[in-house]
Amino acid sequence: MNPELPLLAGMGAGARHEDDGLSYMPMPQEMNTFNAPLLPESEILEQHPQVLRYLEHVQIALECWPSNPQQAPLVLDDLPEVAVRLIQQILGEGEVSIQLQGPQPARIQETLLAGLWWVQQLDPEGHPIQQWLEVADIPALVSEHSFAGARWPLVTDLPEGLVNAGPVLIELLEAADRQQTQSCNAGLHDEPHVVNLSLLPFSPPDHQFLAQYLGIGPALILSRGYGNCRIQSTATPGIWRVQYFNSGDQLILDTLEVTSMPQVACAATEDLADSAERLREMREVLL
Repeated sequence: MNPELPLLAGMGAGARHEDDGLSYMPMPQEMNTFNAPLLPESEILEQHPQVLRYLEHVQIALECWPSNPQQAPLVLDDLPEVAVRLIQQILGEGEVSIQLQGPQPARIQETLLAGLWWVQQLDPEGHPIQQWLEVADIPALVSEHSFAGARWPLVTDLPEGLVNAGPVLIELLEAADRQQTQSCNAGLHDEPHVVNLSLLPFSPPDHQFLAQYLGIGPALILSRGYGNCRIQSTATPGIWRVQYFNSGDQLILDTLEVTSMPQVACAATEDLADSAERLREMREVLL
C-alpha cells in the first residue's frame, strides 16, 4: 500500500480541520491559466518505465471520455511508491479539493488536468486504503455518497421570530421532491433550483432554523475554478449549500441549490478535451 501522498495530506488547497478556524482558498486576482508542472528528468523516468505506461492509459481515458464517461478507475496501488510520486509530480494539483465523510470516506484532489481526479479512499481512522486516478466531470464516489444517510425533515410548528426561513424551507423541500422524481425518470434534465439567501431578509433565527432542519451532509467541495467557492451537501436529499467568498474571506453570495450536483463543482466537457491535449503535450516532452 502506498503511503498518503503529500498533495492529499491536508486535502490540498483550502483544507480545514475541525480545530482550525474556517479558512478558504484565496480569490484569484486574474483569469486562471494552465501552468505546466516541473517535469522530472528523462534519466529518472528511464528508471521507472511504468510511469510513462500509466500516463498512456490516462491519455486513452481522457480521449475516450466523451463517448465513454463511465470508465473504470486507473488504479495506483500496484505501482511502486517512487512511480506514484513521479506521477504526482507530473500531474500536479488543480483547483478543486473534495472531502467525503460517512460510510465511504475519501480525500479527492483534482490534478492540473481538469477532469482528472486523484482519489484516496480512507478507512474509519482516516488512513488511505486505496488510491486511483479517475477521469470524470465529478468522481463517482462524490455522486454516489454525497447524500449518504440523508433524510427528509419533518416540518411541524415554526418557532417565533422567523422572517423567511419557513417559506424557503417549504420551497426547497418541494423542489427537492421534484428533483428526486425527475432523477428516477430517464430523459428528464436535472435543472437546478436556486434560492439566493443573499437577496432575502434573513434573521439569525432564520439561519439557525434552516441549518437545523437541512442538516450537514458528508460532502465538502472547495473550488477555485470560479473564484473562492465552498460547496457543502446537506442532510436533506438533493439540497446543497453553495457559498462564494471574496479575497478577504467575506461572504458575497450565499445560495441553496437543489440539484444532483452543482455545476460549479464539475469539469466541463471542453475542460476534459483540453486536458487530453495538455497531457499529450506533456508526454511528448517526457518521451
